[in-house]
Amino acid sequence: MDWLIEFGGVIARVFMQPFIYLFVLLLMLSGYWRIKKDRQNFGTKVYAYFHEAKHTWSISIMVGLILSILAIAFGFVISIPFALLLGLVMLIVAIGNRFSWLSAGYSLAIVSAMMYFLNIYGEDYLPSNWLNLLDATDLFYIPFIIGILLLTETWILAKIQHDDTFPELVKSSRGKYLGQHRIKKLTIIPFMALVPGGWIEPFAEWPLLEISGESFGVMILPYVFGFEYIVKSRLPRDATKWLSKRVTLLAILILLIAAGSYYVPFLTVVALVVAFVGKELIQLVYRSSEERHTPYFRPAKKGLLVLGTLPDTPAVDLGLIPGERIVKVNEISVENEESFYQAVNQNRAFCKLSVKDLNGEIRFAQRALYEGEHHKLGILFVKENDSYVQENILEKQES
Repeated sequence: MDWLIEFGGVIARVFMQPFIYLFVLLLMLSGYWRIKKDRQNFGTKVYAYFHEAKHTWSISIMVGLILSILAIAFGFVISIPFALLLGLVMLIVAIGNRFSWLSAGYSLAIVSAMMYFLNIYGEDYLPSNWLNLLDATDLFYIPFIIGILLLTETWILAKIQHDDTFPELVKSSRGKYLGQHRIKKLTIIPFMALVPGGWIEPFAEWPLLEISGESFGVMILPYVFGFEYIVKSRLPRDATKWLSKRVTLLAILILLIAAGSYYVPFLTVVALVVAFVGKELIQLVYRSSEERHTPYFRPAKKGLLVLGTLPDTPAVDLGLIPGERIVKVNEISVENEESFYQAVNQNRAFCKLSVKDLNGEIRFAQRALYEGEHHKLGILFVKENDSYVQENILEKQES
């Protein structure tokens, strides 16, 4: 019974940590800027606040359990200064609204580098007891945690659905509207680790364990985890496959190097460098590929390309997904939003679509329409503008 009370106390103390509130701050800021951009692009919000955390909780809890078992079994110690450094890095990320830097390959590698240099040059800037506590976190374990968290990133990437990405509109250098999708996820991975007892002894109610003659407390660290990618030249599902393969290979490489550091300690530093440089290389190669290739979501000459759909609208019931092309509405061919709207108004009680799916095959989707539903069925298209019309005229003249 005492252990149950102590374990309940450990869980309750999670809410005393700033990571929880940093997580909420990140979600609120991301949702605010996203919805503001949605209203500018589409005249309405696409997804509600906190959508960035959707479909992540089951994975985060499972990974947290795995990390907790490994951390307690192998004696991974988290010092309070280490947690504060990690929180500082995440706070800077929150200000910049860049979830890509929340990937473990960046955040934990940066914090490890800060620890390394503070241990060497920090005597003139930090109290000695802080340096001793900072040194309690053994860098040997960090590459293993990075490898597991990178595998978690690939797991979440592999499970992303078409309604997990965020459609956006951007203007090209020629003034033409183009569509893109933003893959952006944020979650908390709660895992238990040991904390040096000297730091928490003033708190008499905190449970302490005796290990090899030293006292340790057990603390749940709610690690804030996220990533972000922009998809321009391909479908989101193809982008997630490309990314997950390469992040998986990087994670395996880091874990192998980390295992070798048991025999050659310097390989710990090598594993941390590989984590940071490898993640950056994946980002650079991916962005370069996206910039080189033709944008996928752009105004089409035949039919209307679906950029996204609004939740709880007829578009969802019709089974429309990004990348499909609407060819006909109520047996009327459509080429732009105006013709689409006119075709929908031909029958306000019923709608039948001819849709070219992602495999290039025609399928039919139909649904009854009801008063008060979205006048465009809740479908998001890439805008046409004057520059696009002029480009079409020039293309016809040149041909």
